[in-house]
Amino acid sequence: MNKQVFLTIALLILILIMGIAMVFYVNKASNNFATSLDDLRLNVQHLEQELAKKTGIEVAKNRQAPKTDQAFIKAEALLKQGDLANAGLYFSNGINQEPGNWTKINRYQQSVLDYCRQRIDEGDYDIAVNVLGDMNTFMRTQALYVAVQDIEKLQKALTDIAQLKQSIVEKMTQASQTETAKFVKTLLSQSKKLLAHNPSADNLEKITLHIEALKENLFALQSLDANVVKQNNSSKIAHQITQLENTIVTLEQQLATAQVANTVSTLVQQATQFINNAKNEPVQSDFVLYYLTSAESIIRQLVLVAPNVEMAKTQIATLSKQLEQAKQEIAKRQSETVWHEIEQAFGKIKIEKRTKAQEAIKQLTQFRQLLAEKASHLSSAEFLEKAQTRMKEVNSKIVDWQAKQIRKYEQWAIRKITDFYNWYQDELGAGTDEERVYSGIIDFLGNIDIRYLSTPAQTAYNEAFQKFYAELHDDQKIQLSSKMTLMDKKPLSDF
Repeated sequence: MNKQVFLTIALLILILIMGIAMVFYVNKASNNFATSLDDLRLNVQHLEQELAKKTGIEVAKNRQAPKTDQAFIKAEALLKQGDLANAGLYFSNGINQEPGNWTKINRYQQSVLDYCRQRIDEGDYDIAVNVLGDMNTFMRTQALYVAVQDIEKLQKALTDIAQLKQSIVEKMTQASQTETAKFVKTLLSQSKKLLAHNPSADNLEKITLHIEALKENLFALQSLDANVVKQNNSSKIAHQITQLENTIVTLEQQLATAQVANTVSTLVQQATQFINNAKNEPVQSDFVLYYLTSAESIIRQLVLVAPNVEMAKTQIATLSKQLEQAKQEIAKRQSETVWHEIEQAFGKIKIEKRTKAQEAIKQLTQFRQLLAEKASHLSSAEFLEKAQTRMKEVNSKIVDWQAKQIRKYEQWAIRKITDFYNWYQDELGAGTDEERVYSGIIDFLGNIDIRYLSTPAQTAYNEAFQKFYAELHDDQKIQLSSKMTLMDKKPLSDF
């Protein structure tokens, strides 16, 4: 019977709790969450006492940890491991199961504060400040859920958070000031070392790197906050900045001078190499001209790169002289080769006393053409002069042989005219055999080309022709003139 009564009472308590829960959620929606939560706790305690009186069964004092406690235990374990994100999930779960429970809220707050203190000890100030900011926001939202009598506790908790956050800010400020002072000290020390170092004037790479280091240090000093400068001996910093600026200007001028000198040296080496390559190249190689042209181009570059550098002027003058000498040497070697070919061709000319004039003229004319072609490849003044002398000599010989050829032609023509006159002089006057005279004129005078005859020879030709021509009938004269005009003449080249 007692067991039945116990079950009946337990069922009534369950129904009552459900009813109270419904009232709790309705009141929560009506912003009466704190009052409803207190009433719920009192009603549950009253029911437990009544149940104990009527049944004689005491409500167990040592219960298994509720789910909220399990969530907090898991959250605290994760927090100790540094897993703040997952710990927050379990804290949220535990708190949301009993909204407004100050014990749970305070437990959560203390766990987070312990975590923040650990971060502070390890120097993770930014993480601690961010977590405290989130914690402050969370605690303020709990004012909607905690009981009225717990509001003062909430205010105290917010004060603790603010104080801890303020202590972090002070530590951060102190650390920042210490770090800044250390940074300024390091910058000044680096500046002093950089200013004391003088890189080699002929080492462009070291000068460039040193200038870059100086500029980086200068920029860092110039970027310092005015308050930081004020706290860290502003006059010393300003003095260092001025020294750095002046040193950079000096080194940049030194670098520019060194770069010009280096460029000049490089170009001089290249030009010299091209000149030597041209001198060592075979005479007929196409690269000779390429090398000489390249060397000349580099000399022009030198004039543009360093027009006012005395060293460059001296080297340009030396290079120009070397180039000119190389041109002369190469021209002489090339001309020697060409001249040797000309001499070989001249030596092949075979003209003897018995040689026909036309053959001699032919050989000389062919050589003259070859000489003119080869002479275009002569660049040495010495061999050009030789070529001109040889050309005059050949032209003179050609003229001589042409004159001989004309004389021989004329001698042949005079013989023909004389033979004609001797053979046909009996036909002049009465008793002329016109047909015989006609044939004689054709045979002896018809193939003579009077263009090659001198004035006396032409006179002899005309007198002989006219004398015998006058003996012919008129119709024979016309035929003879036509035939004489169309006849093939003996060429000059036959002599």
